[in-house]
Amino acid sequence: MNKWLWAVVVSLMMFGVSHAQNEAAGIQAVVEKVAPSIATVKVVLKTTVKMGSESMEEESKLSLQGVVVTSDGLIMVSNSPFSPRRIMEILSGESMPAGMDYKMTPTSIKVIFGNEDKEYDAFLAATDARLDLAFIKVEGLGERQLTPLDLGSAVDAKLGQQVIAVSRLTKGYDYAPYFALGQVCGEIAKPRRAWMLLGDIFQLGLPVFTLNGDLVGVLTTVAPETKDEGGDTMGFTLFMRLLSGGGSSGTGGVFIIPAQQVKPLVEQASRRATELAAERARRKQEPPAKPNTPAQPAKPKK
Repeated sequence: MNKWLWAVVVSLMMFGVSHAQNEAAGIQAVVEKVAPSIATVKVVLKTTVKMGSESMEEESKLSLQGVVVTSDGLIMVSNSPFSPRRIMEILSGESMPAGMDYKMTPTSIKVIFGNEDKEYDAFLAATDARLDLAFIKVEGLGERQLTPLDLGSAVDAKLGQQVIAVSRLTKGYDYAPYFALGQVCGEIAKPRRAWMLLGDIFQLGLPVFTLNGDLVGVLTTVAPETKDEGGDTMGFTLFMRLLSGGGSSGTGGVFIIPAQQVKPLVEQASRRATELAAERARRKQEPPAKPNTPAQPAKPKK
């Protein structure tokens, strides 16, 4: 190998190493920037199913990932765990069967920030079926300072572009933050503008960023505007991925919606959360209702 060719090979190798180092440094910077905004939400759900005269109740525990969207403790999560109707729409493109009443009610919500042991009480403040997002309001923050996601400085995604999302592991792994990478593989215009995604990003309700740390949007489900006559392949694909614990590779009803669509929803949810928090505070201050005392028997007349 002549000296000129050898110099070219060495230069290419050095460029590859430098590029990989720069990419790794960029990813680490994104994780460090986003991780403080990612919270763990523990939910106890009561599921009630009624069909005619038959009814069944069941309690389950969920651990969700959410992102702080306001400095006073509003957490955005996926609405799917609270909405059986949404799951039906995605899987089959149809609503709940006639005569069936399926309800999920959160009976307890706790929020953990970072890898702390402290669990904050919270309540479900608002849900939005259209964008499939829900909002949890944390109580008792006191002087606690939070790092909310900035929804006002988002950029558009480009086909082929790599994107990144940050999530957290479970308590058994110290709630350690980790990242997942994906690639924008398509764009839809109906029923709303959104980007399709390939890769390992699958935590619904969490923000998605470019590798430079610019916000793109939020990963959520998008129900089809109409059901395809040829059968439901997207819903079945999503169902099989969720069943197997897989990610959102390909289609399947999971998309990145632009942050511009989410920002007005956060503002509405914040106002609703403030109203509900004030109402809950008033109820706590009200004296407990006195139990009804049985009527005293009338005294016999003399």
